[in-house]
Amino acid sequence: MPLQLHYIDEIIAARKALHGGGRGAPRLLASNAGSQQAERVGAALNRSCIVLLSAVLQSFVEDVFKAEARHRYQRLNTDPLFETYWKQMKMWGNPSDENVTALFLRIGIPDVFAGLSWQRTPTAAIKKKLRHLNQIRNGIAHGNAHLRVDNANYSLTMAKIENFRNFAEAFGDRFEAHVQGFR
Repeated sequence: MPLQLHYIDEIIAARKALHGGGRGAPRLLASNAGSQQAERVGAALNRSCIVLLSAVLQSFVEDVFKAEARHRYQRLNTDPLFETYWKQMKMWGNPSDENVTALFLRIGIPDVFAGLSWQRTPTAAIKKKLRHLNQIRNGIAHGNAHLRVDNANYSLTMAKIENFRNFAEAFGDRFEAHVQGFR
């Protein structure tokens, strides 16, 4: 099951069209230039990209979980029975490393990230990236004007957006097969 990144890519393209996506900070919005909480052109697109990326990852992890649960628990292969099961499981939260680990623990996988890595991205870096994405997403979703990651101020730039997007693509390319390896 592929990770659906086309909407993320569309937001990134719109953001680049607005500012060019090059180095340097975008200009301040005229409506709040000089205010204490001045926002830059494209900030809303950056934030929406993170929230959407988190939602896409959450949906993807859920799909992988559902497929693995059906494989492990053959009795759940009827739709009504599986829907009853899923109602009990679906409130697992956003795709932070801790939430994903707890979700898969419910079907007998103690650390779903164990052994998951790729070039220059060890398991610890994967968990950290998911944790940071979740912290940024939560800050945005809860209306925080200033974002924080691991209790430090965080500036959400286009380069960071693209880094998260590329991480999500690499994660999506590997996670399902990795989970199936626990069989």
